[in-house]
Amino acid sequence: MRYKLLCLVSLTILLWSITSPSLLAAPLKAFTPPTNITVRMYRLFSGGASTGILCVSNDTSYGCTAFVGDSSHAYPYGTANPVTIPIETDYLLDVVPSEISVEAFHPTAIQAQAIAARSYAYWHINQGSAINNSNQFQVFVPYAFEALPSAASPNFPDNPSDPCASTNLNNDQRIICDAVAPRYYISYGTYPHDDLPAFTEYFADIRNRTVSGGQPYLTAVDDPISSHPAIVQDGHGRGMSQKGASRWARGNLSYNMNRDLGSWSVRWERAEQILVHYYTGIHIRDASGTILTPEYRWVPLSITWSGDCPPSMQHGQTCTATFKIQNSGTTTWPGTGQVYLWYHGWEPGGPQAQGAGGSLGISQAVAPGETVVQTVTFTAPTPPHPGAPYRLRFDLLLEGEGWASELEPGRPWPTYDVMVCVDGPWPCQVFLPLVIKN
Repeated sequence: MRYKLLCLVSLTILLWSITSPSLLAAPLKAFTPPTNITVRMYRLFSGGASTGILCVSNDTSYGCTAFVGDSSHAYPYGTANPVTIPIETDYLLDVVPSEISVEAFHPTAIQAQAIAARSYAYWHINQGSAINNSNQFQVFVPYAFEALPSAASPNFPDNPSDPCASTNLNNDQRIICDAVAPRYYISYGTYPHDDLPAFTEYFADIRNRTVSGGQPYLTAVDDPISSHPAIVQDGHGRGMSQKGASRWARGNLSYNMNRDLGSWSVRWERAEQILVHYYTGIHIRDASGTILTPEYRWVPLSITWSGDCPPSMQHGQTCTATFKIQNSGTTTWPGTGQVYLWYHGWEPGGPQAQGAGGSLGISQAVAPGETVVQTVTFTAPTPPHPGAPYRLRFDLLLEGEGWASELEPGRPWPTYDVMVCVDGPWPCQVFLPLVIKN
C-alpha cells in the first residue's frame, strides 16, 4: 500500500515594438512553489460535497478513503486532521482522478487538469486559505490513485513514498503520473509580481461559452466545440471546462474517449493551448518559475473549408479556409493591419517551402480572449513526390519581427498544421478533423 506521509511542518501577427517588461527583463521572484499543502479532511457524499463530519483514525467512509468499508485501507493519517502532505507525491495524485475520469478523458485534457489543480492549490496556499478535501475546493480522496481504474481492481505502487517512481503502475496510473510530472503552474499578476499563481477555477461542462468570474483571467470565452444540443451546464461555468478540454484534445464533439459524436474541425495537441484558451492573459511557468509561454499566442476555434480542400488535393487546385481564431495571448492585437493569418506549405521531410500566402491584416482590435474571423485562400503546388503527405502550416506572422511560433526564443508556440496529400491516391494516410461545406 502507499503510506500517506505526514509532513511535520499560419496566422501572422505583425509586431510593432516590444515594450513588455516581461520580455525586457526577468521578473522579480514573488512566489516560490510550495512542496506541501494542509487539508482538513471530511467524510464526503458521493458527489464530493462535505458531510460536515471529520475523518478519524481507522475511518472507512468515502472521503476519508477511496476504499469504503475496507479496514485494511482506512483513513491513512492516523489521528491527524487537518493533515500536511506533499503536493506532488500525494495530494495531486489523488485530486486529479477524483476530479476527472481517467478512463473517459483524453490524456492531454488530464494534463491540463493537473496544471489547473496545482495552480488552484498554490493560489490557496499563497492566500493562507484553510481548505478541505470537498468540492468546496477540489476533491481529495486518499487512495484514489491506488483505486485506478477502480476500487474493485486496485493497484498499489511498489514505491509508496514516490508512487510515480514505481515499476508496477497500470495504464491509468501512468497517465496521472505523466500529467502531474511537468510541475507546471498558471500565473497572473502585475510586473514585477507576475509569477503569483492564478485562481484557476474549473468546472464540468457548459454549452457554447464560459462565463466571467471575479478575476481578470476568468473572462467569458467562446467554446464552440461544446455546442452539442445535449450539453447542459454542469458547474459554475468559470475558467476551464473539463469536458470541453477533452473535446479540444480529441477534436470531437464528445469529451468521452469511448464515444464519437462527430469530428470537429480543430484538434489541439498541447495542454497549454487548452489552458490559454480558457484562462485569459495568463502565463504557464515551470517549477522554477520560468515563463514557458510567449506573449503573442493564438488558437484556432474552427475552420470551414470550401473548394477543393484537404486532405486530398490536385496540384493547381484552390481551397479557401475560413478560420475563427482567438487571441490567447497577453497583448491586444491593434487592428491596424499588423496581424495576419498566414500559411506555409512544406515538402515532406523538409523545411523547403512550396509556397506561402495569407489573409489581409486583421483590421479590428482583438483583446486577449476575444475572437476574429480570417479567410485564407491557397493553391496546391506541384509535388516532387506525388501522393506524399504535405504539411500545410498556419501561423501568426508579426510584421517586421517574424513568426509567432519562433518570436520568443525558448518559448515556442505551436503552429496549426494540416496534412495534405497532393496528386495522390485516395484515401491519403493523414488525419484531419473536418467540417467541410460546399
